[in-house]
Amino acid sequence: MPIRQTDEKLLKRAEELKKESHRIIDELGIFNILKKISEPYLIGSAENGLMVGRDIDIESYMDKFDIDKVLDLLKGLALIPTIQKVQFNNFRELRQDYLKTRRRFPHGYYIGLRSIQPSGVWKIDIWFGEKGIPLSDYKTPDSSKITKKQKAAILRIKNLWLAKEGGYKDEVNSIDIYKAVLEHGIMDEDNFRAYIKK
Repeated sequence: MPIRQTDEKLLKRAEELKKESHRIIDELGIFNILKKISEPYLIGSAENGLMVGRDIDIESYMDKFDIDKVLDLLKGLALIPTIQKVQFNNFRELRQDYLKTRRRFPHGYYIGLRSIQPSGVWKIDIWFGEKGIPLSDYKTPDSSKITKKQKAAILRIKNLWLAKEGGYKDEVNSIDIYKAVLEHGIMDEDNFRAYIKK
């Protein structure tokens, strides 16, 4: 069960995680590897600083889908010293949209990495898409346009809904929380729970 923390602690922790996430990406040279076949972009909480866990999201756009080029990257990624795990999933040609846990996944290729750092295990999710076709229909909110009160609410809800195994409960993800707070004025877990039920 996540521990309830003060808003100030959550905000401070989020900033620390953001700084470390950027350091890890630079240190591992992930973008240099991805740029060999695509244009990578840091997205999600590592970009906007609304982090509660060690989770980095990247979208990388290719001129044209090419599964061979993506697979060719796996060896190089696996040889990075701190990388313990490399996982590939084909969510483009081989969909399982009838599974509740897969319906919202982008139509693209996925590489998942686990990096062992002094602070713990970091999860790095990389989604490959095709230029001109967004992998998601939701744009990550710009943190400079979010008030401190909204940031605290997002972090509070994220922290309380984060499951022990590192995922969100009841198929809720960060986008659900961003929309609830920024578009519907939800500021606490009880109201968020009611919002999700609707």
